[in-house]
Amino acid sequence: LRAGEKAVSLAAFSIATSYLKVGIDMLPNNHWEKHYDLCIKLFSLYAEAKYSMCHFEEVGRVAGIVIKFGKSFQDKQRAYATLIKALGVENRIEDAIDISFRALSQLDVHCSISLPDKSVVMNAWSEMKRKLEAMSDVEFLGYKKMSESSNIAAMKFLHLLI
Repeated sequence: LRAGEKAVSLAAFSIATSYLKVGIDMLPNNHWEKHYDLCIKLFSLYAEAKYSMCHFEEVGRVAGIVIKFGKSFQDKQRAYATLIKALGVENRIEDAIDISFRALSQLDVHCSISLPDKSVVMNAWSEMKRKLEAMSDVEFLGYKKMSESSNIAAMKFLHLLI
């Protein structure tokens, strides 16, 4: 795991996937029960490294394993994010949206299944932009910082959809 993390930090993704794959292959049977934390880290980082190499089919396979065996949303979050980004790059936007909505529902954020018309989104975007541009720096900085971890996670998923 450490060798894979170091290789990823150096953008040596091919080497990282080799190290991480060896780590995964060395895990004993029933590894998700015996070495849960290690599995989450190995599989999630492996999916991210494969994403960086544009091996999207493998990203889907590995992210699916993390999503299946992950015990909490927090443990699955990296895998969801990597999978959504991979689907977006593959231009599988509807799949990315579907998975994003499923992830958001685990954070108790529920979105309409049907997307609004583009003009509705653009009008709302323009209105928000207008309000922010009219706001002073002092007024803007006076807003309370978001601190609820589930809301922060939801915003990260919504950002992936932009």
